[in-house]
Amino acid sequence: ITAIACPTVNSYNGLVPKVGGFEGGTYTWAPTHMAYGKNNRSAMLRLPQSRFAIENRAADMCMNPYLGLGMMLSASVEGLVNKIDPGPSLDEDLYVMAESEKAERALAPLPRNLLEATELLSQSELARGMLGPVLLNSYLTYKIDEWERYHQAVTDWEVQEYLRLY
Repeated sequence: ITAIACPTVNSYNGLVPKVGGFEGGTYTWAPTHMAYGKNNRSAMLRLPQSRFAIENRAADMCMNPYLGLGMMLSASVEGLVNKIDPGPSLDEDLYVMAESEKAERALAPLPRNLLEATELLSQSELARGMLGPVLLNSYLTYKIDEWERYHQAVTDWEVQEYLRLY
């Protein structure tokens, strides 16, 4: 779902636990792992206390709402029909949880970039069923091309960071 909900290379810059350098940084309150929790802003899916809703906190504003909501609804229906147990609600701060505890609880990390997300999407039977093979393959082809074009571009950051050194 992440390749649909976070469709650009820039989308993944926000899916990090902290921003900042060696000083320790500041928490972003963005999700980094596939988990749900009651009013937990560090979880991917948040169940707010004040209203009856499910927030997908790993959706980017560039997401196509039709594709994104279609994938999320398909995943929800699959979970209900197949009686998939989502496990207990995670109500602890994922940012301070040790990596060993995340592994113990089988908390899968979200893809770190568009390439990882498209690789996972290409293996998804849910996506193939919801989008159909033609749309899925077209989407994947475009996103892989986007990833390759992104890596061919020299950014201002690279110029500023490395030109003075080399």
